[in-house]
Amino acid sequence: MAIIKHISVKNRFYSDAVEYLTCKFDEYTNKPILDEKGRVQERDSYLIEGVNCNADTFGAECIETNRLYGKNNSIKDVKAHHYIISFEPTDDITMEQAIEFGKQWLEVFVPGHQAVLAVHPDGHNGSQNMHVHIVINSVRKYEGKKEKWHDKPCEWKQGCKHKSTGKLMYNAKKWGMRQSLLLGYGQVDLLTKKHTDNYWVEKRLIDKNASDGVGVTSNKELIRNTIEKLLPSVDSFEQMVEFLKGIYGWKIRVTDKSVTFATANMKKGIRGNKLGEGYGKAELIECIEHAVAERKAEQEARRIAEEKERAKAEAAAKEEEVRKANQLEEERKERKILSRKRKLAFERNNIQHQYYREELNRPDWNREYTAYLNTQFISDYAAFSEEELTAPLMTREEFETRQVVTLYLEKAEKAELIWEETLSGITSVTHRWKWEYMDYLEAIRFKDVDSVTLQEAKEDILTYDEFAEIKELEVKEKEPEQVVDDSNEFVNKNIVDTDIMEQPVFKADIVPKVESTLEDVSTIPEEPIDGKTIEKDIGPKPVDFKQLSIKERAELLSEPTYDIMTEFNAYCKRMGYTEEKMRSIRYKMSLFDEFMNEYDYRKHYMATEKDFISKSISKSR
Repeated sequence: MAIIKHISVKNRFYSDAVEYLTCKFDEYTNKPILDEKGRVQERDSYLIEGVNCNADTFGAECIETNRLYGKNNSIKDVKAHHYIISFEPTDDITMEQAIEFGKQWLEVFVPGHQAVLAVHPDGHNGSQNMHVHIVINSVRKYEGKKEKWHDKPCEWKQGCKHKSTGKLMYNAKKWGMRQSLLLGYGQVDLLTKKHTDNYWVEKRLIDKNASDGVGVTSNKELIRNTIEKLLPSVDSFEQMVEFLKGIYGWKIRVTDKSVTFATANMKKGIRGNKLGEGYGKAELIECIEHAVAERKAEQEARRIAEEKERAKAEAAAKEEEVRKANQLEEERKERKILSRKRKLAFERNNIQHQYYREELNRPDWNREYTAYLNTQFISDYAAFSEEELTAPLMTREEFETRQVVTLYLEKAEKAELIWEETLSGITSVTHRWKWEYMDYLEAIRFKDVDSVTLQEAKEDILTYDEFAEIKELEVKEKEPEQVVDDSNEFVNKNIVDTDIMEQPVFKADIVPKVESTLEDVSTIPEEPIDGKTIEKDIGPKPVDFKQLSIKERAELLSEPTYDIMTEFNAYCKRMGYTEEKMRSIRYKMSLFDEFMNEYDYRKHYMATEKDFISKSISKSR
């Protein structure tokens, strides 16, 4: 339902209108509601827009227009017009839809004027109905167009003043009713004639028996309606009587038990108890007292609510003060910490610069150490903690000590991998210096890091080919030594006589010799007893190869095969090297060396034995 009201405004301060539209005002006293600091409070919910002007500068723009056309110079001039379009609380309408409704109405009936539109969702007296305020400057800034409700050119011409005529209001209400019905809002008939406060209107209404059903139908109803309006606002029965006498000009006679009311146009008054139930003197006094009590209760509730709001605001203000104080304290601490960090960073950078300059002046300067010093320069000290800024810089000696440990550990890990690859991937048959190369790798792996120099840590591990080349050079530098003892034993382990190796080997010729030797040893003559020699059979005893020389072991063992690993396992077994004992040996290459000494000697021994047998056979022939 759209109800349209019009108010003429003679106040020359246009900003007061904008303040009323955006701030809270008491609906009874029409005074602004202030907060605890005496400031005007902004409305909780509203929507405001300007047409042909800016809402924030509405007053200044209106004054400029008035000066341009020389209007509104007198105090009695109407400076602005205030239209209000109200909707029912039950109408399903939003604030945006309401302001659009007001803009459409403004475009049809008041075009060319500077205007401010504001939507409030809270109506008076707690009705909570949506309504639109339209405040326009009385002087038309832009040219309008002639409509059917215009009588004079001044009603649409540029620079002329707006006139809210009866024709305009009639058509405005008619348009509002039609739009409300089209949009589905509730609507009443705004065009029905209402009564005015005069005798003839009342008499005609009485004569027609209120056939239209609208307005006051009798003096009794007029008196009742007036009393009902005053009851919520008066503090006592006597104050109500004074209001009726002073404002409306009624004649009232009050006795101890009754009260008689007579309007200005009535010749005879009407007693209160004749107006209906609740209008006698005692009933009116009781009703007023009840209304006063309710009003006081509302005021008390409002006061308590305001005190709570005030206490809440004070608590929030104190909390804000504490928060600001804490924030200032935190900022002070941060500034202090930053200042301390700046000083620490400056001192650290000085030390870094000194170390860097000294390092560059040295003939054997360390490139890695200078790179480390470059990384220690502090540019953004705020990003570092105080512990990081106070951490000492490493000197060259400390850096190289750590560098040696890091580099040599990596070198040892690499040597371990090469050792495993050499053990499984290279044979001593084709690679003469395999075992020596593995000794070299083990020495790298198990060397004490404290005794390693930086140069040693940086040196690359030799490959087998490089290691073999060095060994060959060492052998060439030394003269080959071959020593033959009285028993024709071959001492040099690395050089084998090619004449011996080229002789054919006959296993059948060797086995009988070994067997005969064992048979000869099986019977040993004992010491003579009483001049007699006694021969005693001695059974086979287990041989302790650890107690025998390499020559004795070669005489007892058969010819070695070319399977090095099988021969090595057999050597470990007869020499008593179990798995547990093998794990306890740190340098296993010494065990390999012992095995290879025996292996080479056995090969040499067997080759010599075969040569001797072959020569004996040739002589016998």
